[in-house]
Amino acid sequence: MNRSRGVVVFDNGKSIAATRLSRSFVGREARLRDWLIQYIEHAFADVRLDDGTTLYEAAFHADYGFDQRELVLSQNAERTDWRRVPFDDLFKRSDAIFSMNSAGKRFYSPAIMRAVLIEGMRDGLMYDGFMFDLAGFVHAKKQGEIPFATLYNTHQRAAFVRFCKFAAFNAPREFGRDDPLKILDRIRKLERVPQSRRTKR
Repeated sequence: MNRSRGVVVFDNGKSIAATRLSRSFVGREARLRDWLIQYIEHAFADVRLDDGTTLYEAAFHADYGFDQRELVLSQNAERTDWRRVPFDDLFKRSDAIFSMNSAGKRFYSPAIMRAVLIEGMRDGLMYDGFMFDLAGFVHAKKQGEIPFATLYNTHQRAAFVRFCKFAAFNAPREFGRDDPLKILDRIRKLERVPQSRRTKR
């Protein structure tokens, strides 16, 4: 059996996702994974897309407007329950996170974390893009973006912390440790935001 990023190749030539956690995790790790999924679902339970960028519109812009079909899909995109966003749609649009506004990130971030925990990383592109964008978003506010500490409430920020800790210390090695630990360090360094300035969710 040969192992590469996101794929396990057996001697008979067949391959499966290396990071499908339902197969890779047993015992304590599996219980932690299941608990974390429930925590994320609870923390983001009432989040709606509202005026956020849809996954498909973001993919359209990330691809420089090449595929008009994304705009058609955007018209019927899920806007009320992020848990209903199809996993395949998320994994196929690995660059979309970079073209989302703050409300879009808030709606799709829990969907991405949940998808990775349930499905594994697949080819790793969505996970890598998500972690890269998250590290930058926590570290610095882009013009027009709501700051991380204001966009997310206490429980939602804690969900990111727990996800990064899980990725760094409990997940398969394909998840890597550098990016999760970098994000954890940046979240710890965030200045405390007064309660009156935080966005109510």
